[in-house]
Amino acid sequence: MKKYILTAIACMLAVVAYGKKTIDPQYGIGAVPVDANGKVTFTQDIPVPSGMTDDQAYDAVLAWAKGYFSLGTSQKAKILSENSESRSFTLTAERMLIFKRTAFMSDETVIGYSFSCAVRNGVCTTKITDIRYRYEEKRESGGSAFTAEEWITDDEAFNRKKTKFYKMTGKFRIKTIDMVHQIGEKIQEALN
Repeated sequence: MKKYILTAIACMLAVVAYGKKTIDPQYGIGAVPVDANGKVTFTQDIPVPSGMTDDQAYDAVLAWAKGYFSLGTSQKAKILSENSESRSFTLTAERMLIFKRTAFMSDETVIGYSFSCAVRNGVCTTKITDIRYRYEEKRESGGSAFTAEEWITDDEAFNRKKTKFYKMTGKFRIKTIDMVHQIGEKIQEALN
């Protein structure tokens, strides 16, 4: 009998502890920026290291982008514009975001987005926008497609009280934010 009571108490404590789980601030309210037009737009300003000119920084970031967005990390990528005079370029990319993978199943989505970069006055400004997802494409039903505005904003990813993620949209939000941070880190490495 004692065993059952202790097991019941342990289960109740686990439920209470799980319910009080807090959301990591890097994924919390406001972590997905929405511009004045209601479009999800991640913008990052990365300072150019001292001793490096804007031209050198632009060349370094462009060389990095051509390597990073090649077939190794992206399923599809295409440079849309490249202007060495204004030190800016724009591209579109698609890649796989993996939520969970086991020997028997894979939970993943294809994310597509626009990426732009401009180097001016000692600052490398990047922008990731036009984010869209294609989820479960390989299913017989053809899966589903949606945009970041429909899926990962504060209103779409959290419950009404803004205390928990919805299970489905939360995982998209987390993986998208992780991808944006990873790209920023890679650019900083390219500049250093």
